[in-house]
Amino acid sequence: MAERLRSAIESQTGGKVPVTSINDTPIKGIYEVVSEKEVFYVDESGRYGFVDGRLVDLRTQRDLTAARLDQITAIPFNSLPLQHAIKEVRGNGQRRMAVFEDPNCPICRVFNKFVAQLDDVTVYRFMFPVIDPSSGALARVAWCSRDRAASWDAIMNGARPQGNENCDVQGLVSILKFGETHQMNNTPTVILPNGKRLVGATPPEQFIAELDAANKK
Repeated sequence: MAERLRSAIESQTGGKVPVTSINDTPIKGIYEVVSEKEVFYVDESGRYGFVDGRLVDLRTQRDLTAARLDQITAIPFNSLPLQHAIKEVRGNGQRRMAVFEDPNCPICRVFNKFVAQLDDVTVYRFMFPVIDPSSGALARVAWCSRDRAASWDAIMNGARPQGNENCDVQGLVSILKFGETHQMNNTPTVILPNGKRLVGATPPEQFIAELDAANKK
């Protein structure tokens, strides 16, 4: 069995995963694989492995756990409270995305500058003040301003205005309730048209690839 598994793993991974040893485990049909100083577990076929607590298809290098989590945490785009978003259209606007952001989130501010450089996008920006009480005050200032989009953009770029916070903020409350319902615990949280959510810092190349892929479906 050990030699057959060794051969199967090397074949599945194109020789990229050296096998130091293969050992039995207390679970029937599951085997321990030592690869130099790393340990993971495979099934009898040698194709599927548990790596860092995730189920991985060794042949395709696909993280099956991540794919399943994407399904479980997906949010249908048409279920978003788009009527409460700040809508920005650039170029032909064909690529759609939504972002929940907090002005006191450093990653949000960096991401905001990145998104501002994208072309052919429609961006739905949601005020999502969850980090600090001051975030809520800033969101209310923007929400109650005459030019909500300009005010929020300035705040996301570092402005800290004082202003009227006495207006109907039910829409802002609705956004927060939506986030709570869908267990959005971090910012920025991006929702793509296929329902996939991207949380926190996503490398630019990966983000654009995800954005393009989600808008082709």
